[in-house]
Amino acid sequence: MKYPTPEDPARAPVWENYAVAQAAAATLGLIPVHTLAYGVEVDGTRLRLRFQLSEVTETDYEDIDDIVGDFEDLVGPDVEVDFLLEVLEWRQLSPHDGVRWVYLSRAD
Repeated sequence: MKYPTPEDPARAPVWENYAVAQAAAATLGLIPVHTLAYGVEVDGTRLRLRFQLSEVTETDYEDIDDIVGDFEDLVGPDVEVDFLLEVLEWRQLSPHDGVRWVYLSRAD
């Protein structure tokens, strides 16, 4: 396998990296207090933000709504954006879940 380089970035997953960067940018100052994990699933022009929280308060809902709105603004109108909110005791991650995780809470 040949890896991309600064001189030849053509092999880089450009769209996926762009979606991850915008998912991170959308959360600046807005990570909900009870977030266990946050990431984005990329399926062409269909993007899904994934939130795993230990509980959900009204403030958490407001932050999630702001994140989704900011993300939609960042990726533009030709992209389908939705989100999934899971309430869990502990985060559930897998290297095979198709999610590019942007934020993970610290382990206690």
